[in-house]
Amino acid sequence: MLATANSYFEKFERFAVSWSIIVMASVSIINVIGRNVFQHSFTWAEEVTQFAIVWVTFIGISYAARLGVHIRMTALFDFLPKKGRKILMIIIASGTAALMFFLAWYGLQYTLNLYAIQRRTLGLRIPLYLIIMWVPIGFVSAGLQYVQTLFMNIASKDVYISPTHIDEEEDDVSMQFEL
Repeated sequence: MLATANSYFEKFERFAVSWSIIVMASVSIINVIGRNVFQHSFTWAEEVTQFAIVWVTFIGISYAARLGVHIRMTALFDFLPKKGRKILMIIIASGTAALMFFLAWYGLQYTLNLYAIQRRTLGLRIPLYLIIMWVPIGFVSAGLQYVQTLFMNIASKDVYISPTHIDEEEDDVSMQFEL
């Protein structure tokens, strides 16, 4: 049941991130054309673009953690033996999960505050909490991905950089720099 839910959430993340990028590009292009050709800028364009940026950023955090494509500083990690990599990955996954849950807590507090004061966007008059609620959702989802990575590293002999991706050891560092 958890695997099915995880699969659906992955599809949702992929859909939300890709369509948010398409919406950002489309709205920006339409607004530039409107401003330069028709001398009319759409008041809603900036807000829609900002909303899409929030969705891409905070849903994208979880998606990147799920696939192991987040930014990683691997200078130390790459030079460690397999056992050292595993220990470091356990530390990284547990620390990052804790940070994601900590940030989710503050994101939730902020979202609830926006709900309580009934703040709305200036142009479209959308309740702002409906947009900002994706901040704690994204952090919790990313935290869960790191918890899964932690458990995969504890339970397996391999070194997992995400719940589904095993670290591929490369003995020849020069291969990483080929064009």
